[in-house]
Amino acid sequence: MKIRLLLIIAIIFAGYATIDKNLAKAEEETTPQPFYDVNKGDTYYVAISKLREWDIIEGYADGTFKPERSINRAEALKMITLSTGVFTEEEMEGEEEEEIEENDENDEKEEIDENDEIDEIEENNENEEIDENDEIDETKPFPDTPLGEWYTKYLIAAKDLGIIHGHPDGTFRPSNEINLAETLKILFESIQTQKELDLESTKEYLYEDTPPDEWFTIYTSYAGAKGIINIYSNNTVAPAQKMSRGYLAEVMYRSIMSQEGYGFGKATWYGQVFHGRTTASGEPFDKNELTAAHKHLPFNTIVEVKNLANGESVEVRITDRGPYGPGRVIDLSSEAFSRIASLGAGVINVQYKIVHHP
Repeated sequence: MKIRLLLIIAIIFAGYATIDKNLAKAEEETTPQPFYDVNKGDTYYVAISKLREWDIIEGYADGTFKPERSINRAEALKMITLSTGVFTEEEMEGEEEEEIEENDENDEKEEIDENDEIDEIEENNENEEIDENDEIDETKPFPDTPLGEWYTKYLIAAKDLGIIHGHPDGTFRPSNEINLAETLKILFESIQTQKELDLESTKEYLYEDTPPDEWFTIYTSYAGAKGIINIYSNNTVAPAQKMSRGYLAEVMYRSIMSQEGYGFGKATWYGQVFHGRTTASGEPFDKNELTAAHKHLPFNTIVEVKNLANGESVEVRITDRGPYGPGRVIDLSSEAFSRIASLGAGVINVQYKIVHHP
């Protein structure tokens, strides 16, 4: 009897072990593997890791992402439209299959008697002498985007939705490197297909290199106001800069998270020099406390601040006002800063969110 009981218990435990093993295997199969060349401490670590976790971005066959590599217009369009949910890979594959089926049907319908076809061709040749160079394939989304390319299905879908329009000469130039201004236009036009963005409300956010009469300023102003792009110390955003794969991932990630209530920008720190001085809230500053300065958040607001280079977070209480440099959004006590970065870093890119209102 005891032997039978022991056997039953062993079988039960073996069953649980098998279930746990299968669950672990299933989780491993559904969670995308991280990229080998994206590590803690890298500039775009959090953005790339999260987009990978959400299965929004893909890397190369060797398991790398190559964040510093430049990206062309076709690649950027695919990444942006998939990240904003305008359409999914499954929908794109479905469209491709439908197109193949449609072409097959057309091929079946055009099975003409060979002799009749020859007669028709000869008659057309006599009556219609057309220069081949003047013929235009109207099925192409743009003159320079062949139907057989991998990116064409994305171009067709995006053009139909009004997300892209091409250059003044009618071309799209898919292999050209994309710049920041073009990236922001595609990004915000993609979001606009699902919900209305109030781009006009941020038009006063101008930078030294974004004149009010430029076509892209409405996009750079909105992106800057939301902290979606980097604002440099000389109060510029470099709209003409060529995008790297890493910076594109960063812009996409910040755009997604900003819709969830997160803010972005640069964090600095202050310590010994101000230790004991009275803060804007009236209480003395203590470099060893987890406190921070913010331009307008109410005093005693609790804010979670995350370092975008390593994913480390700290919660701080707002007791002071500042910082005021371009792109800077929060000034941490030296103790708070040291929890998420080396004090030697001086300035870091962060995301932040209110976790408790006073």
